[in-house]
Amino acid sequence: MPHLSPVGDPAAPLPADGTASMLIILARLEGKVDVVTAQHGAQLAEHARRIDDSEARLRAVEARPPVAPAVDDRLRAVEARPVVTPRAVWAGVGTIGALIVGAAGVVINLAS
Repeated sequence: MPHLSPVGDPAAPLPADGTASMLIILARLEGKVDVVTAQHGAQLAEHARRIDDSEARLRAVEARPPVAPAVDDRLRAVEARPVVTPRAVWAGVGTIGALIVGAAGVVINLAS
């Protein structure tokens, strides 16, 4: 039974010197490159669509009327007020706890 060539022509037998396996490997590699190229093209198209969408959003934001002065003043007042975050609170609690433990150690050493 003759071997089939990679192109599918049964009349052309494959040489026995390893060329057939190399041709099969190259055909598989070509298929993989085609898949990767198609995926990359799809990613580029999606990226271009997202850029166009973000540009449309930016234009919509720029087209909005300016904020009224009363609203702007209220926003500035809220943003000017300092806010204590939970991270800062726990950092302060930890620092005070460490100072108390250190002071207690000093007092115990002085008392003995």
